[in-house]
Amino acid sequence: MFKANWIDLNPRLAFDGTCYVRDIFRRRDRLEEKGGYKITHYLEWVSAHTVPAGKQLTYHSHSMEEIMYFIQGEGEISSGNSTWKVGVEDAAYIPTGAPHSVVSTIENQPITFMSYTLPTPPDAKEVSIVKASKGVRGGKVLVRGWPTRESHQGHNGTCWTYSVFEKKDMLNFLFAVMMTVPRTLGYHRHNTEAIYFVRSGRGMMKVGGEELEIRSGDAVYIPFEVAHRPQTTVEDQPLNVFCVGVAIPYDAKVWSLEDLPDL
Repeated sequence: MFKANWIDLNPRLAFDGTCYVRDIFRRRDRLEEKGGYKITHYLEWVSAHTVPAGKQLTYHSHSMEEIMYFIQGEGEISSGNSTWKVGVEDAAYIPTGAPHSVVSTIENQPITFMSYTLPTPPDAKEVSIVKASKGVRGGKVLVRGWPTRESHQGHNGTCWTYSVFEKKDMLNFLFAVMMTVPRTLGYHRHNTEAIYFVRSGRGMMKVGGEELEIRSGDAVYIPFEVAHRPQTTVEDQPLNVFCVGVAIPYDAKVWSLEDLPDL
């Protein structure tokens, strides 16, 4: 099982010194890149980004669609002449090619977000990241907080899901949801590459028969077609897991097998 806690990782200074990046996962053909497990099939990177107080993330665009999930601080995303306020538990979708920047709006406090990027198309051999001019036309950024979303039962009633972004909102990403697991999620598998980020709680995570302890701040890689499930180990405290996924192959019809034997 591949998992790491962003707090335990050494940061690198990136984006012209405006942001600290903690690399968790990288695409498996990016062996020349430093840091992070090189295991993902399509996802270019999964990282924790921290923009320090008094800094503004370099205004830039890239050939990837991006999902940001904010885990610390408050701030603003800007794209073109538009700005969106963001805070803890918010997620933002940045379309491919949309110029954007992030800044903290709390004095002396940084803003930290998980960043998930998917090249366009997902099987592209190269990606580009370029500085952008403030005069460049902005993109249609979406910002939503999962606590404001209606919950639905998922995985045959073993969890509650709060859908933040759906396939119709995005280009090639399949979903971005908060999943609340009150006890044990049904053991299941699907043709989806996914990342579980533990927002709160403690528990155990089983992936392909291997089981390890998980805690707040952990990111876990779920390979496609591999059975998995989290389980809380704290009485009356569910696991809250932010989950992002993409189908394998990215244009495939999605399937899921539920209620597998939890051996």
